[in-house]
Amino acid sequence: MRISEATRDVAPLPAPGADERELKFTMPAGRVHLARQRLQRLCRRDPEFPSAIVWTIYYDTPALVSLGEKLNSDYLKRKIRVRWYSDLAGRASGPVFVEAKMRVGTRRLKARARLPYPAEDVASWDLDDPRLQSAPLLLRADGILAQHGWQPMMQIRYRRDRFIEPLTNSRVSLDADISAAAVNPRFVPVADSSPIATAVLEVKGRGDELPVVLRPLLALGLHKRSFSKFLVLYAHMTRTLL
Repeated sequence: MRISEATRDVAPLPAPGADERELKFTMPAGRVHLARQRLQRLCRRDPEFPSAIVWTIYYDTPALVSLGEKLNSDYLKRKIRVRWYSDLAGRASGPVFVEAKMRVGTRRLKARARLPYPAEDVASWDLDDPRLQSAPLLLRADGILAQHGWQPMMQIRYRRDRFIEPLTNSRVSLDADISAAAVNPRFVPVADSSPIATAVLEVKGRGDELPVVLRPLLALGLHKRSFSKFLVLYAHMTRTLL
């Protein structure tokens, strides 16, 4: 998705590196507006991706295998999702992708396939729509599905602001207003659409620590940690303690 009005005062898009790492930091949601203001001063807006609403449908098995892996295992983790974007007013546009990430020990596998439907169509579907249920089948050629039947479990929405950190050219995204827009009632019995009290800062670059330019954000309660939106929202809605 490209919006020309949002590309003022931006940095050149950094070339992806083979050794790129992803760091995650959490912070109180109530300080997001301050973090966004500081990122505006410390970084430059991403030239390709303006501020947007990210819509993601997470998949799992009837036994909630993926959630269990996130909670209990550092060795095996699998994630399957369908994702598209809308502008801040909620108008969906652009392509829709089904994506998978797998980790077995230190081995990581990523796969992605484009759905043959535009975002404005997918945005109107219920989670039990057969076209959503069959979307992961597009990843069979990559050996993603194994023996389990993956089902759409939860639709998540959040605002994402993207920046480029000027010294290391790391890509930075700030995710806020994270909430569940819909759930599969057969497997997630409680629906709570209120946002969680946590925001997430992601830094993609070559370093293992928060870039120096971004360290003023530590004063806002930034903490480095792993974070799964799917897992945290599941716990939020079902009042499950992690």
